[in-house]
Parts: sequence; structure tokens; C-alpha cells
Amino acid sequence: MSITEERPARRDPAPRKKKKKKTARRSLVPGLKRAAGQGWPVALALALCLSAFAVHGWADRRSERSPAANRALVDKTATGKVVTDVSAKVARIFTFTYTDPAATERAANDVLTGRAVGDYRKLFGLVKQNAPVMKLALTTKVTKAGLIKLSRDGTAVLLVLLDQTTTRAGKPTGSPVAAQLIVTARDDHGWRISDLRAA
Repeated sequence: MSITEERPARRDPAPRKKKKKKTARRSLVPGLKRAAGQGWPVALALALCLSAFAVHGWADRRSERSPAANRALVDKTATGKVVTDVSAKVARIFTFTYTDPAATERAANDVLTGRAVGDYRKLFGLVKQNAPVMKLALTTKVTKAGLIKLSRDGTAVLLVLLDQTTTRAGKPTGSPVAAQLIVTARDDHGWRISDLRAA
């Protein structure tokens, strides 16, 4: 008679839980990691492109503040044109005669814009009232003018030195009077004066 040992039945191992695949986090530069896996030349090319964009943006911001952004320092031809044109316009709007004040008004309408329009009208309104009574005339000459700044967006800032001679009934009232102005002008189909301030 044989004695057989009963072995416990083999249990199947518990089914393993499938591990969830981790989803890749989104990066600021999608595809850079994939490109690196495919080969370093592609990754390097992408990195260089991104660096170029960053450097270009930085250079643009820096160049606006650099001295080279002021064209008055580097463009003699443009500087000469601005100084000549704006100087002539300043002389026109500050030259008048009591016999024809409308000529000065027309000149101002042609060359002024923005804030300068209102400021000039206040000043010219007083002159227009008093000039016929006192038979006044004013002749303005620009003795010197220098361009302080000329921006890429078409804005110019000038220092203008003037000599003004006043006559009353055709006779000089005294020696010429010197004046200094800071003039801002904009290139709006020709230079137009947008601001006038005493220097």
C-alpha cells in the first residue's frame, strides 16, 4: 500500500496590472527631444534656430536705445535736409506783417500739426489783434540750427537759434532779439512741426 502525498494545486499567478504609460509633458519646444533621439544634427539645428530668434529680438530692443538708432549721428544727408526744411518753416511761421496776417496763418496751417497747432493759435491770436493797431511787423531769421535726434519712425528734434527784428510803421523798434527753440517735427509727407518750446 503506497501513500501518496497530496500537493496543493498550483495557483495561477495573479494577473499583473498593466502599467500606465506616462504621458510626456509638453515642453516649450515640442519635438526637440524627439529630434535629439533621431540624431544630434537635427537637435543642434533646432537649437540654433531658437537661439537666433532670441538674439534677433534682443538686438532689436537694444538697437532702439543705442546711439546708432539716432540717425542724426550717422546720416549726414538726412540731417542736412531736416535742418534746412524745418529752419525755413520756423522762419515762415514767425514772420508776419500787420498788412497781411493771413499769409502767416496759411504758412502755419501748412507746416504745423498736433499740439503745436493749438499753442501757435493762442500766440498768433494776440499778435493778430495788436499788430494792426500798432502797425507791427516781425521778421525772423534762423541763425543756427542743429539736429538733436532723428528717429527711425520719422521724428526729429532740433535746437533752433533765431534773430527777430520788429518794426513799427516801418521803423525798427530796437536791435534784433535772440531766441532759442526746441522744435519737434514729424515726417508726414514732408516735415511738419508738432511741438515748439522755448529752450
